[in-house]
Amino acid sequence: MTVDLEAAFEAYHAPLHRYVAKLTGDPDLAADAAQEAFVRLTQRPPRHFGNLRAWLYTVATNYALDTLKVSRRRMKLLGDAPERSPVADAEAAPDLELERRERRDAVRAALNRLRERERVALLMRAEGFSYKEVGKALGVSVNSVGVIAARGLRKLAAALEPQESQLV
Repeated sequence: MTVDLEAAFEAYHAPLHRYVAKLTGDPDLAADAAQEAFVRLTQRPPRHFGNLRAWLYTVATNYALDTLKVSRRRMKLLGDAPERSPVADAEAAPDLELERRERRDAVRAALNRLRERERVALLMRAEGFSYKEVGKALGVSVNSVGVIAARGLRKLAAALEPQESQLV
């Protein structure tokens, strides 16, 4: 497979970074994962992967999730407390900004409570991937993607319902 790297970077880097940032809640990790996907593309381009966009998202997702797992293990072994969110350290903002941040934090917390597959399926679907592409990235059948996404949406809605009633 011959790839125009400049065109691929122009087309996919920003949305890939945005997706991984949503997935992990860590913009630095998202930058690393997006960069790693493109480095791997230059070093070992896919031979039989028909959809470059899906391949890049799969590589970046796997890199980010593996990095998070290693980080969690390291923190557990070292007994470190988790880092505080930059949102928690931000100075007081006007009411609208504060409300937006609270909602974003609530969604991030609800997403983090989902199983990894559910979170990946929902975020990839939000980025416009087909069930087939999500299934390939997760290593599951197309039918399973629907089940995983529906389960994730139900859990997400249930987790956010109490927050929404408190915000009104």
